[in-house]
Amino acid sequence: MLRTLSLEQPGTSGKKGFRKKKPLLLLAYLALDGSKSRRHLAELLWPGASDGLNSLSVALTQLRAAGVRIEGEEVLRVEIPCDAVELQTALARGELAEARRLYKGRFLEGADDGLPPELEEWVWAKREALAEAVWAAHLRQAEALYGLGWSEEAQALVQEARHLPGVEGLIEEEPTLLAFAPEVRRAFFAVELVGLARAVELLGVGAEALDALVGRGLLGTQGQPMLQVPLTVEGRRVALELARKLPLSEAAPLYQAARAHWEEADVPRGRMALLRLARAQVEEQPQEALALLADLAPDPELLLLRARALERLGRYKEALELLDKLPPSPERSALRGSVLLRLGHFAEAQAEAEAAAQGGVYPQAEALNLQGMMLLGQGRFQEAAEAFSRAAVRFLMAGEEVRHLGALGNRAVALAEMGQGEAAFAEVLEAIGERGGLRARVYLNLGVLKERQGQPAEAERLYKESLALARGNLEAMGRAWNNLGALYHRQGRWEEAKAAYREALRLARAGQEWVLTAAVLANLAELTGEQASLEEAIALLEEARYTVLAERYRSRLEAFRPC
Repeated sequence: MLRTLSLEQPGTSGKKGFRKKKPLLLLAYLALDGSKSRRHLAELLWPGASDGLNSLSVALTQLRAAGVRIEGEEVLRVEIPCDAVELQTALARGELAEARRLYKGRFLEGADDGLPPELEEWVWAKREALAEAVWAAHLRQAEALYGLGWSEEAQALVQEARHLPGVEGLIEEEPTLLAFAPEVRRAFFAVELVGLARAVELLGVGAEALDALVGRGLLGTQGQPMLQVPLTVEGRRVALELARKLPLSEAAPLYQAARAHWEEADVPRGRMALLRLARAQVEEQPQEALALLADLAPDPELLLLRARALERLGRYKEALELLDKLPPSPERSALRGSVLLRLGHFAEAQAEAEAAAQGGVYPQAEALNLQGMMLLGQGRFQEAAEAFSRAAVRFLMAGEEVRHLGALGNRAVALAEMGQGEAAFAEVLEAIGERGGLRARVYLNLGVLKERQGQPAEAERLYKESLALARGNLEAMGRAWNNLGALYHRQGRWEEAKAAYREALRLARAGQEWVLTAAVLANLAELTGEQASLEEAIALLEEARYTVLAERYRSRLEAFRPC
């Protein structure tokens, strides 16, 4: 109803909708102004008609035939999606980008010719009210942004709003934007960062500042912020104030936000908080863990954690380069062995696993998991499953829950090779619960099992589910697309396979997952017959020191060369 008067039904995209003017005006009126009596509607739309109620009945019949559900007998009401109503909702929520998307033009522009006087007055009043609401919402948010320190963004928002249809003519005077008092800005950022109660408790935020925020619509009735804004320099300083007073377990995100403002006295505690958070994130959010560690002074503990994040991201060459700078230790051997195995250096990986087994519970667990991976590669599936089981127990003893679940997933893969995978996968999925990132990886392996069992449709469903759950994890999403590409490839769905491989390639490159990049390039080469793709895959593997896998692909290269 914004700009045009039409009724579009679901599934009719591109088709001409219902466009009878009077029935649609009736529908617009009911949608925006709520329940009305038949007599009121007849007098509004057909004033002076000999039988307005009959005209109303005809219009209602036409709307119902078009699929509109109108309820009531004497008093009529309707519930139907309406862009003008959606606009009002978006404005009330402060969702201004959505409001601008919806506000494509002035309300019912061009549909007000020849209307009865009272109905024409309603259209004009509604048109002006919606334009005023759009301007008021934008001005209110611009005032808030300016007051909190985002002056350029505030001015840009005002200019964007004033150029929307029907707004410029409503502006009687240029708005004056003013900065808030320092204590008001400090109060807002404190509440945004830790909530009202903690802001009062930790920083002594006063009632006067809070009243000012409520009066400007920046705090709701429950003390919740009504606007989310990035932290200014002042906001980051407030974050540092709070971080100094919060328990270490809660302080890390605030120390991170305020990193540029640390003083010398903040370094020991801030560093400890970021290291603790990075350890908690490294398995499921390795990219975030890496970002946390980026600005901290390196020492053996930090370098080992950084190498662990790189290994989880599939950046094995970088991880190995870091590990080679560290002094020998069981923890270093555990991680180095995993990286060497991924790079195809089995003898060296075995030696590192033996060194890791001499350490504490955690390196022992990694050594057993590594041993299981090598046994899996040798086709010794029962022994691999037993090694993974022992690793899972030790990971649990070490408090490494994510690694524990990963070992259980590896055990399920080994058992699947012996035809016993269904129950094992069900067990690990139950243990994982709703942790989407971990479920995504299990679904990938379970999909492979379903393919082997001759259930391609179920495998495709699992790969797509994995893709949805892995959103944001470039490596896991890349593997899901590669698996989908391989499935479509085997089914002869060439175009879908090519599209899936290309998306996998994009994600693998973005995540610097060079082994996956090489695997996808090799799959693309097999699909398209392009020798250059396979040559690029081999070059990538050699650069990443995947010599064994590079040789395997080199042998496949012969198939592309003319006899």
